Amino acid sequence: MTKKPDPASLSWTQTAGLAAGLLLIYMPIRVYLNVFPLKGSDLTSRLPFLAIEMTMTFFFFWGWISLVDKLLGQFARQLTGQRPGEVKLIAQLIALLVAALFALTFNNLFGHAHRRMDQGIEHEFPRLKHAPNFAHGRHPNEGGGQRKRLNDGLVVMSLLSAYYLTANRRSSRQMQALLVKAERLEKEAAQAQFAALRNQVNPHFLFNSLSILSSLVEYDAKLSIEFINQLSKAYRYILEQRDNERVPLRTELDFIQAYTFLLMIRFDERLQVRIDVAEADRDRYQIAPLTLQLLVENAVKHNQMSDEEPLVVTISREDDYLRVANRYQPRPHPDDSTGVGLQNIVSRYQLLSAKPVWVGEQDGEFVVKIPLLS
Repeated sequence: MTKKPDPASLSWTQTAGLAAGLLLIYMPIRVYLNVFPLKGSDLTSRLPFLAIEMTMTFFFFWGWISLVDKLLGQFARQLTGQRPGEVKLIAQLIALLVAALFALTFNNLFGHAHRRMDQGIEHEFPRLKHAPNFAHGRHPNEGGGQRKRLNDGLVVMSLLSAYYLTANRRSSRQMQALLVKAERLEKEAAQAQFAALRNQVNPHFLFNSLSILSSLVEYDAKLSIEFINQLSKAYRYILEQRDNERVPLRTELDFIQAYTFLLMIRFDERLQVRIDVAEADRDRYQIAPLTLQLLVENAVKHNQMSDEEPLVVTISREDDYLRVANRYQPRPHPDDSTGVGLQNIVSRYQLLSAKPVWVGEQDGEFVVKIPLLS
């Protein structure tokens, strides 16, 4: 079985960045404790070896951070069955203990390598052997035990700091991965919900349309032909745009005109859909497909209509929104509604735009404002 990559694992660039940042803090302190003051000529002679030491230290820190990253990832995988709070506490305690033990081991190895390098330097450059390393003209051998303890403490502190920085960076990456996953799941849930709505609407829509057509053919052949043309146009749009996240506003408006024609054959003058959107705006903006169909269907479902009081649905542009409104004239015995259609529109646009869908009542009208996409 292929092992899944750890989303919290640090990349090479991030590991190197942490190592470089730690080096910038570590080296000035180390130089201050071990090198200064030197005479100008001695300092110039020692610069190449400081460069070598910095390079060694960088790779030392980089290896340590990589090891800590792998340890934390391993502990997280081993403790995946526990409760989240327990995982975090246990993993951190174990990793901290292991980090401290490894830090001491790394320090001894690094100290051994550093002493070997110093011996090589003293052998090649004997005059550096007697160069004063501390203030007040003290010889480097004076206080050597104290200097070693200071160096050991500095290295161990640096390694534990690297552990903390690595754990913190991993937590940050894990949080980002969880946010991305949550957003993806939310998007998939909205799409699945929309697909369920669409599959529910399509058979119902087709069945009603065919029922109307069967009665229409008997007394108006010309209107029947127009009805078939508009039905094929509407149904083709539903099938073609089912997997698209957005479509041109003009395309959606053309569809809603065909869809409205089919509804008006059924409801006659009791239903009116008025579109007041400039031609330039139709080509300028985009919209999620089938948004208007859901809103018009919602208006028909929840409002009563008659020859005296027709249901008028207006579609217009208001700033950066598409405003869909109808006079509020609820049915005396409304059908049961789950509100899934409107909620699906709200959820879909949360993934498409930073602007929210507005749903409410204004001046006796039920209004839905859809953010226009550009």
